[in-house]
Amino acid sequence: MTKDSAPTPVDPKKPKNFNVVAELADTTWRMAVPVLLFAGIGLFVDTKLDSAPWLTLLGMLIGFYFAALLVIRQIKRGKES
Repeated sequence: MTKDSAPTPVDPKKPKNFNVVAELADTTWRMAVPVLLFAGIGLFVDTKLDSAPWLTLLGMLIGFYFAALLVIRQIKRGKES
């Protein structure tokens, strides 16, 4: 920056480093991966033990729990920055 050039004005209403597409992609994987992973594990064990659909449902519930924890952590991180 030279002496004659003025700094670009900053809009106080617009948050810094806010990228909607990146945030949506980040939130999507945080929600989908745990649910699909634990549901898949539950489905695999259900087929081996012939206990369908109980372990698949349990896996989905565990996945929802971890997905919620990851999204809450993301929200807290967003508020801090």
